[in-house]
Amino acid sequence: MQEKISIRWNKIQYDPKSEYKTIWEILNERFQDNELLKTLDDLYDPYLLKWMQEAVERIKKAKENNERVIIFWDYDVDGVTSTSILMHFFKKIGMQISYRLPHRMNDWYGMKSYFMDELAPLWVTLVITVDCGTRDIEVIKHAKSLGIDVIVTDHHAVPDEIPEEAVAIINPKRKDCNYPFKHLSGAGVAFKLMMALAREYLNDEEYQKYLVDSIDIAAIGTVADCMPLVGENRIIVTAWLKQLKNSRSSGIRKLVEDKIHEDLDADVFGFLIGPRLNAAGRLDTPYKAVNLILNNGDKIDEIFAEIEEINDKRKELTRLFTDDAMGKIDEKNNIIFYHSAQIEHGIIGIVAGRLTEQFHKPSIVLKDEWEKLVASCRSPEYFSIIEILEKYKSHFLHFGGHKQAAGFSISKENFENFKMLITQELNQIDFSSFQKIILADKVIGVEEFGTRLYRQTLEFRPFGMGNPKPIFAFRDFEIGSVEWMGSTKEHITLKNKYGIKIVWFFWGEYYETLKKSKKMDIIFDMSENTWMGKTSITAKIIDIAID
Repeated sequence: MQEKISIRWNKIQYDPKSEYKTIWEILNERFQDNELLKTLDDLYDPYLLKWMQEAVERIKKAKENNERVIIFWDYDVDGVTSTSILMHFFKKIGMQISYRLPHRMNDWYGMKSYFMDELAPLWVTLVITVDCGTRDIEVIKHAKSLGIDVIVTDHHAVPDEIPEEAVAIINPKRKDCNYPFKHLSGAGVAFKLMMALAREYLNDEEYQKYLVDSIDIAAIGTVADCMPLVGENRIIVTAWLKQLKNSRSSGIRKLVEDKIHEDLDADVFGFLIGPRLNAAGRLDTPYKAVNLILNNGDKIDEIFAEIEEINDKRKELTRLFTDDAMGKIDEKNNIIFYHSAQIEHGIIGIVAGRLTEQFHKPSIVLKDEWEKLVASCRSPEYFSIIEILEKYKSHFLHFGGHKQAAGFSISKENFENFKMLITQELNQIDFSSFQKIILADKVIGVEEFGTRLYRQTLEFRPFGMGNPKPIFAFRDFEIGSVEWMGSTKEHITLKNKYGIKIVWFFWGEYYETLKKSKKMDIIFDMSENTWMGKTSITAKIIDIAID
């Protein structure tokens, strides 16, 4: 495999074998067993999930006895969408249902025993968790002692010990679960529970229609939680993109209003929907996000305006604290720490993500909260942050998460020792060998660039985590001219000696470097843009390597 080091010090790799393959053949190799051809009919039987039968029987009993049931959920988009899926269905079949969530600042993540103490006097007899619960052993034990049954639906990493007192723990990551697809989001697991219940209460025609009507909510949770777009996740997201304009939720229609176009892909979730729904839980209350999805009344515009205002605040705070962190962190270590008493709890994960993106190292951002610190962690794709945290779990009050995103809370008296130990361990690793690798799927000639090649890639949408947009490369691109574009000098236009023009947005800082260059390799992906009624294919530059 050929390799160069880029201007941003990334490793750029080219597979020489791709020279003899079409882009269709290259992308098709990402998938097996004709996954590209699957439809909703190809979704796996939900009863393949361990303990699904027990969960369904307990919920049927609750409906028959008119029991009070509570959905307990996490405050991010995955929790919001999981709750919305189950709330809508349970109301449809006439169950006595409500929901409860932790407060991001006061309660942190997961269930607490005092929640069960609140629910017991209200005659609640069944709690169904979504996107959480697998680690909550003591809480579920306490709930049982109060006469409250708990069904866990979750997708987070499963520890060696799980809550035996639960009626059911539905989690595809369980070692004893033979479910064929392990990468469902929390919303995906909730969707599977809904599928199993819908078979019990709806006829075949109603069942098929209800799956289609619910798929958009499951898709939002799937993409927002960065699940790989393969297998069932691909089916879920593809199904929604096909009927985007027809969502039964006026709130979701509002989120994508005037944003639907032919080039639409899964990134609509990342840039239009995910941050907005997340902002409600980060800086206010995620109840607003659930209300936006479930409310089809005349308050949609009002709720949407509130969420937009919160999201604008989130963006400004993120910028301020990221700038502050950049000026204070110690870059010499292989793990980045930043903590503040002023930072909003809801943006610590975003700031951690920005630091990891900038330095390609694990980052831990902490908020100072009286006697403890609350942390959010992010890591590059080559490093599992949850595995390293597992080694130090005795230091934490709480912790959990995924390979690249996790969180914990820790008493102040334990923090310095933890920081020293984890820093010492990670400094033993040669992180320079883990430079970000950019693999160009196919090297092309400038004459191949254009609509025909771009159209060939569309069959493989949706692109996203686990199925990224194809990356192309021009090798030995001979530079004819380099010019500024726009008054701010943020952008550059580049022409080769034949007059073929490429627009480089936000590459202004490299103007002088490019002016001195004769040849370069250009790494880019392709998109379709319409300006003043004219549609064209453009190259979005990812990186360059200069000879």
